[in-house]
Amino acid sequence: MPERIRIQELEGKECLSLRLLWEEVFWEDSREFTDYYFEEKAEGNHGFVLRIGEEDVSMLYLSPYTMMLREGDLFTGREINYIVGVATKEKYRHRGYMDRILRESLMYLRKKGQPFTFLMPANAEIYRPYQFSYIYDKEIYFLKKAVKVRPLEEKEFAKLAEYASSRLEKTYHVFIKRDIAYYKKMEKELQAQNGGFYLLYGKNAEIKGYLAYTEEEGKGDIQEAVIEEGVMDCPVYASGKKQPAIMARIVDVKSMISMLRSRSGDIFCVMKIEDPVLTENGGIWECRITPGASTACKKESGAFECTIQIEQLASWIFGYQKTKECFRFPDERKKTDVLCKLEEIIKYPAVFINEIV
Repeated sequence: MPERIRIQELEGKECLSLRLLWEEVFWEDSREFTDYYFEEKAEGNHGFVLRIGEEDVSMLYLSPYTMMLREGDLFTGREINYIVGVATKEKYRHRGYMDRILRESLMYLRKKGQPFTFLMPANAEIYRPYQFSYIYDKEIYFLKKAVKVRPLEEKEFAKLAEYASSRLEKTYHVFIKRDIAYYKKMEKELQAQNGGFYLLYGKNAEIKGYLAYTEEEGKGDIQEAVIEEGVMDCPVYASGKKQPAIMARIVDVKSMISMLRSRSGDIFCVMKIEDPVLTENGGIWECRITPGASTACKKESGAFECTIQIEQLASWIFGYQKTKECFRFPDERKKTDVLCKLEEIIKYPAVFINEIV
């Protein structure tokens, strides 16, 4: 009789039980990095594990972050989960186990009413069938000279958090909340990769930026950089190139639409959304978007002005694709008018997400 296959959810300390599976499938991670993850991160996650009998075969973690999202002129902090640690034991691959566990996690997030989830893919093609699409390209920096990092002093964490929060609010629409606890944990992550923070200063000894630096196998890398004009003796320079880094997936259409705002006046639009995985998201939605609030109400049937796939909806909202590239229009005669309406909706094109785990 074949052994029973089941998916179990893990919470808190239960997530620590997957360390052996993590070490097997992510064998290239250093002992220091794995120690960091299971000492600092795993216990705060929500986990999913697929078991055959008593054997852990596939895994996935949802790591909660407070995401700062610009809604109108203000920022709102919302819990958004980062999908990480998606893996299956080698001998059990290509049996659909990852498919089952990923779908289970997406349904879990939808029930929580989260607008979207995100991940950093090792291979983007794995996630495209689940309607993930890129929303953020990471700037590539080159080193001009060696970077010497040192542990930050207690007072520097407060200064760094205050500087980063102010700077990111001025520049971006979407970023993970920066506070003292965030940077203390991030420093431990960087140290587990032989790195740390490198603070950048101006002429008057004020912080003008920072680098999050790692070094593995003798090669230095900039995990994150915030650099403004007036930096003294900056050890890196921007290459002028970017690489796709973060993919996102809308998990609750109603919640996602509620984040949108119009530039001026009320916008009423009826759109048909296609979602083959989270079918509750699919259908005809009446969307009313104003400068102060937005709502979305699903209809059973009726006419609609435009059609969009769920992955293109994410690309559009996060400014990764243009409006005319994402929507289709059942009545070409009304296409221009509908496009004009959609262009009056404020989106989130300035994204800054550089998480590894």
